[in-house]
Amino acid sequence: MSDSDDAEAVVRAIDEIGIDRLTETIVTAWEGIGGGVEPGPTWPQDETTQRFELSDPDEPVGLDLLAAVLDASPRTPAEAFVHLGLGRRDNPGAERFAVETIAGHTTVSATDTHTTGTVPVTAETFDALAQVYGGTLVYVAIYDDDGRAILERDWTTLRFSLPSSAVETVQEAVGAVDAERFEAA
Repeated sequence: MSDSDDAEAVVRAIDEIGIDRLTETIVTAWEGIGGGVEPGPTWPQDETTQRFELSDPDEPVGLDLLAAVLDASPRTPAEAFVHLGLGRRDNPGAERFAVETIAGHTTVSATDTHTTGTVPVTAETFDALAQVYGGTLVYVAIYDDDGRAILERDWTTLRFSLPSSAVETVQEAVGAVDAERFEAA
């Protein structure tokens, strides 16, 4: 969506709401965001949710952890919501494959500066995510067929949900030094 498209969408919204009710509508919407429901993915109730803080978005253990969680999960990853800080007109070099792979889905919007949307989790999309893992991958949430989150990465915070025995497998996969960084979410 371009700036002119964004402006047109705002004008349409004002026309629908009415300028005299705009402030009230914004405040009502803002207050409703919390509404007793924590924003973010829906996690399974019968699994353990863990959190792992990365010191930097490019820290290599993050990609290792992402792969280990997907390998250890008894649930099959079905789709991922992705936000990349890289768009079609950026000069991504080696990351061009990843942007084009992700942006090639009809449920993804790619602008000059970012790429956002939902993609099926396939070997090809996983390779694309691995290619942009780090600072370019601003956010990703991976869900099973029932829409329950398996993993969420928000810049430097990785959250994931697994049965307790699988959490131990993931901790072993990343090594003893990094295993100490896991905490209950």
